[in-house]
Amino acid sequence: MKNPIQRRSPDDLSRVEIREQWQITYWTQELKTTQERLTRAIREQGSLTEQVRAWLEQNPPPRRPLQSRNGIKR
Repeated sequence: MKNPIQRRSPDDLSRVEIREQWQITYWTQELKTTQERLTRAIREQGSLTEQVRAWLEQNPPPRRPLQSRNGIKR
């Protein structure tokens, strides 16, 4: 019996599948991104892992402006 705590990984690493929650968790951690960005990358590029990686690299997440302690944006 498999250890339920053990991290699952997909059988086919050449494609990013996000049908189940464990797959979403695996790929967001593996690619260091959010579910929203992962979904957008797949929608725009397809599910091949290398295409998804390339899209994520070419489209970095927007940076948030820094806020000082008094709440004024810098």
